[in-house]
Amino acid sequence: MPWDDKTKGSGPWGGGGSGNGNGGGEGGSPWNRPGKQDSGNKEQPDLEEQMRRMQERFRQRRNGGGGGRKGGGGGSGGAGRGAGPLGIMVIVGVGVLAWLSTSIVVVAPEQQAAVFRFGKWQANYGPGLHFHLPAPLESHRLIQVETRTETPIGRTQDQSLMLTQDENIVDIHFSVIWKVDTQNPENYLLNVRDPETTVAMVAESVMREVVGKTRLQAIITTERDRVQQQVAEQTQALLNEYRAGVQVLQVQIGKADPPQPVIEAFNDVNVAEQDAETLTNRATQFANEVVPQARGTASRLQQESEAYRDQIVADANGEAARFDQIYEEYRKAPRVTRERMYLETMERVLERSDKLILDQNSGAVPYLPLDRVRTQPNSGGER
Repeated sequence: MPWDDKTKGSGPWGGGGSGNGNGGGEGGSPWNRPGKQDSGNKEQPDLEEQMRRMQERFRQRRNGGGGGRKGGGGGSGGAGRGAGPLGIMVIVGVGVLAWLSTSIVVVAPEQQAAVFRFGKWQANYGPGLHFHLPAPLESHRLIQVETRTETPIGRTQDQSLMLTQDENIVDIHFSVIWKVDTQNPENYLLNVRDPETTVAMVAESVMREVVGKTRLQAIITTERDRVQQQVAEQTQALLNEYRAGVQVLQVQIGKADPPQPVIEAFNDVNVAEQDAETLTNRATQFANEVVPQARGTASRLQQESEAYRDQIVADANGEAARFDQIYEEYRKAPRVTRERMYLETMERVLERSDKLILDQNSGAVPYLPLDRVRTQPNSGGER
C-alpha cells in the first residue's frame, strides 16, 4: 500500500520529518495514523484536524510546494514533478476522446437522425452507424419516425357539436392517427412547436367544413366512410402547407349522434322516416306490378279494336263491291235479277224454320224433311 511506505519523506503526502506527528515519521500515512512501530500509542488524532492538514498540503502544492511545513515540502514537490506531465496527457487524451465521441450517431430501425450545423439543418440519417463533425460544430437529434400517435378530438362540447348542411346539430367524437413524415422529419422538429395540438386543431377545422356540407342522416348512416376519407385527405393537405412534417394515416369517427337533449325526438323522426320509406317501397312495388298489367290490357284492347275496325271496313268494302256487281247485273237484266234476289232471300229465311205445305184440296199438311230422315238411324239400328 502506498500509505504503508516506511521510507521517510517518500510518501505522497511528504513526511520528511522525524515522526513529529505531521505524517512525516516512520510508518506515517496520509491520515497520520500510527504505523506498526506506534501501535502501542493509544491516542488517536482528531479527524477534522487531519482533514484540515490535508487541505493545507493541497494548497501548498498548488502554490508550488516550496513553502510547505517543515519536513513536508520536499516530498510534496517531488511527487508533483513526477506525476504532472503524465496526468496532463491522460486528461487531455480522455477529453479528446470524449469530444470525438460526440460525432458518433447510432440510429435504431424505427428512428431517423436530423443533423444540424450551428443550429441549421444539414441532413437526415437512416438506421445504422453514422458520423458527423463533433460538437459544437454539428449536433443531431433522434426522431421516432415509426411511432403512431392517436389524437382524440371531441372530448368537450365545444369540439364535438357541429352544424350540418340541413341545419341540424351532430355530436361527433373522432380521432386522428398520425406519425412523423419519413420524407421530411426535420420539418417536425423545426416548424411546429406542439405537433399534437396542431393536428387536433387542423382536423377539427376540416371536420367542421366537411360536416357543414353533409346532411345529418348521411353522416349518421351511409356516408360515414366518405366523411372520414375526406377529412383525412384535407387534413393532410393543410398540414403539408404548414410544412408540419406529419403524415396522417387514418381518421376514425367513433360517435356521430344528435345532441343528447333531442336524441329521443330524433329517433322518433328516424322511425317515421323508415315507416314512410317502407310504405313508399310497397307502393312502388304495387305500381310496378299493376302498371305493366294495365299497359298490357290497354295494348290488347287497342289491338282488338284495330282488328275489329279493319274487319268492319273490309266487310263494308266487300258489301259495297258486291252491291256494285249486283247493280251492274240488275241494270243488264232487271227481271231476272229481281227473281234471283227474291229466291235467295226466301231461301235464307225459310231454311231455319219448320215448313207447312198448304194444298187447296187436302188442307195443311206437315212438310216431311226427307234430308233429315235419311241422316237419322231408326230405333232398331236400320235405315
